[in-house]
Amino acid sequence: MAVIKAKSGRRLMQELFSIVFNSIFPVFFIIGLGFYLFKTGFIGKELQQGLNKLAYWFGLPAFLFYKICFAKLEGQTAGKLLVCIVCGTLVCMALGYIAARLFKAPKASAGASVQASGRGNLAFIALPIIFVVVKQVDPERSEVIIDSVILSLTPLIILYNLICVSFLVSHSSRVSENVKKDIIKEIFTNPLILACALGLAFNFYGPSVSPESAMFRVCNTIGQSAFPMALLGVGSQLAQISIKGHVKWVAAFAAIKTIVGPIAGYVASRFMNLDGTETLAVMVLLSSPTAVAAYVLADQLQCDPDLTASTIMLSTIFSFFTFSAILILFSGVI
Repeated sequence: MAVIKAKSGRRLMQELFSIVFNSIFPVFFIIGLGFYLFKTGFIGKELQQGLNKLAYWFGLPAFLFYKICFAKLEGQTAGKLLVCIVCGTLVCMALGYIAARLFKAPKASAGASVQASGRGNLAFIALPIIFVVVKQVDPERSEVIIDSVILSLTPLIILYNLICVSFLVSHSSRVSENVKKDIIKEIFTNPLILACALGLAFNFYGPSVSPESAMFRVCNTIGQSAFPMALLGVGSQLAQISIKGHVKWVAAFAAIKTIVGPIAGYVASRFMNLDGTETLAVMVLLSSPTAVAAYVLADQLQCDPDLTASTIMLSTIFSFFTFSAILILFSGVI
């Protein structure tokens, strides 16, 4: 009996290790590769900017459009996921702002703390992990859950922009009317939002077309390039960041983003009666590090971009361990 239990325990550990390794290693390896290639000069700043633009304007929008066009949409599942992710995000943003006030941070730093603590890199880092782990943990419902996660991205992106822009504008040291107009324009011309909206319109009202038709094969091919380009871009951007300023502040905001976030998501998922795989997806999304786009926004609005950049770097390191812990603890358990 003891031998059987030992074998079962060993087999379980092997399965858990396989899930963690297969889900996380490729994502962080490509990020690390981008970091290394930039440091060695193989990727220059122009190429890094080009990778980011290609992924943001073409790769990821093509991927989202293709997936949503042929998604089996379950509004109830997507709605529950959205509620849990929003709850976790709002908790992180509120705690980040409270922490900044307790630290007696300057006005600009307090504004930056909101998106540093709550704006996650969902599309570029969390999604690739979810695609792998959900298929391994729950192959029968994986497509429905993945489609629901993708469907929830549009309102999340809008929420991120509205809240973060509001706080940055109100706490910025110098903001012109033109900048405000530019940000509002950005919200309504965001390629990810437009791709999701067009995909939904086609899903509901478009003609019956095979996903193997020429147009959609083009979208699928371009979309498949999104994540490698994005992850290389993230890594090369991290290579340009160093942790500056108040390390305690940065550590607090990074911990709120990658540790408190998934805990809040887990609590919300219990109230929403999500099943184990859905809860796992929520926790992975909320464990994602601070989005690199947060730095661009903080820099444009002159609201402590150094603090934001430092949090991006440290939260990316933290997230590797958070992702691993979540997958080990909750894969096939909850």
